[in-house]
Amino acid sequence: MESETPRLDSGIRARECSLADILGPGCQLKMPPYQRSYSWEENEVRELLDDLQNAMETGRFHFIGAVVLVGMEDNSFQVVDGQQRLTTLTMVLATLRDLEKDPAEKAGIQSMIGDPDRAMLGEGAIWRLTLNDVDNPFFREAVQGEGSTLRRDIVATDDTNHEVMQKNLAFLHELLADMSEKARRNLFATIRDRVVLVRVIVPDWDGGYEVFRVLNTRGKAPNSHDIVKTEILQHANFSQAEASRYAREWLEHEAKLGGGGLDDLLNIIRQLYGRNTKGKTANVFAKVVLSKVDPRDFVDTELPRYVEAYRVVIKGDPDFGPLTEAIKAPLNHLRLLDHQLWRVPAVAYLYKHPDDGEQALKFFQMLERLAYAMMLHFTTASARQKRYQKLTQLIQNDKPLFEKGSPLLFSKDEVRKVRERMTGRFATFGQRRAMALRTNAALENGETITLEDDATVEHVLPRSVPEDSYWHATWPRTQVQRELCETLGNFVIVPQQINHQADRLDFREKKRIFFESGARIFALTEDLRHRNTWTPEDVRARTEQLVDILMDVWFSTPED
Repeated sequence: MESETPRLDSGIRARECSLADILGPGCQLKMPPYQRSYSWEENEVRELLDDLQNAMETGRFHFIGAVVLVGMEDNSFQVVDGQQRLTTLTMVLATLRDLEKDPAEKAGIQSMIGDPDRAMLGEGAIWRLTLNDVDNPFFREAVQGEGSTLRRDIVATDDTNHEVMQKNLAFLHELLADMSEKARRNLFATIRDRVVLVRVIVPDWDGGYEVFRVLNTRGKAPNSHDIVKTEILQHANFSQAEASRYAREWLEHEAKLGGGGLDDLLNIIRQLYGRNTKGKTANVFAKVVLSKVDPRDFVDTELPRYVEAYRVVIKGDPDFGPLTEAIKAPLNHLRLLDHQLWRVPAVAYLYKHPDDGEQALKFFQMLERLAYAMMLHFTTASARQKRYQKLTQLIQNDKPLFEKGSPLLFSKDEVRKVRERMTGRFATFGQRRAMALRTNAALENGETITLEDDATVEHVLPRSVPEDSYWHATWPRTQVQRELCETLGNFVIVPQQINHQADRLDFREKKRIFFESGARIFALTEDLRHRNTWTPEDVRARTEQLVDILMDVWFSTPED
């Protein structure tokens, strides 16, 4: 286990070692500037813990792959690849430490987290692992400090990814607390002695980037934004101090949007720079974007503006002064849709026009109408994409958006087809939810419902009617049940708990639960209060009524 390969001309050294070898006395591992935040989810933590328990039960070694390090002048190491594994293993160790009652055993575990005699001495402490500037303060407080995993008063702030770490800690505590004391000690011995890895030490940053890239083309690849970040750092020729600063800013962007959100935004930016490009964002970003803009200008000026535009789009919380609430409504209606192609022109618009509230209100009201029409009438993604691309081009080229010929406007034939479609069935959950919640906002005393609200679609006539149900008396034909169950007229909106309670009950019992439980009553549900019957004729008539209301909201002004 201690043999080391001969040093190659590349300067790369690879050595098989145990986890205790790199989390041992005097070792300090730090995250480099370009490294992403901690992002493992519960399923990945569970897989690691399952592997560790299997190694414990079988007495075998568990190989966790390669950890790539760059040696620094202060004898510490920068972690190029291995952050997620090392961070999670430290969290497991910290949880085992805080569940251990014997002081000697506790000190043995703590020795793999920090030097036992210095770990609680503030700035003088020597910790085995140091995360990036955004994650590290929380990591120190919630994980590495003795007793920290038992605390419940450490709050993860909204503008970070720390909630992910906090959830994983709670998950680990729940599983490990159920183990016997003997099993936990055996698990620690397994982690200390039988978790093995290949420690790869590279002589410089360029070598680290290259090994990182090669390793991550195999197995689970990093997020697109991690690779793009590396590309930008390389293209810009930043100094280490500059790279550190820009990497901190990148981490702040990731905290605002989440890793998946940042991936999606970079894909949108890639489309705005070269809409006909094919391939994954990570593979073509440098070619499409960095070939047309200076990397420094991109990270200094363009990216922060794009991040803010995208944040508004996914959160539905713009800031346009007195018009803010009015603009929130169409934005939150857009967020209900089960397709996301509308995000490209929305981000392009907010990037170009971040301050004009009156025009923004008109744009997002018309974009919302267009996006719903795309869902209702344009059934293929390619047809929708062509129309959105045309709109995006107008925005980018500063062309008029509301004049004749604009993709935001509709012909009489398109209006007719949209209305026809609205009277039919909605086969998918996403379509039913979007249409019901959007219709609710169009009703008298209705309100905009967001994705964050406790609001679910309830089918008054159940989608699956029990054989002994009274529904068969008023709906004797199964074909009519199928035809009308998923139409707009059969929808109401209720909180999740009420949805479960109502389920397959008959009409009178459902009404009693809707209106006597004390739960929130939405406008679309209030419509049922004075109805005594729920027949096919009732549903057909209600569908026509609701469609007329929504069509009037969307198309009250004649199109050219």
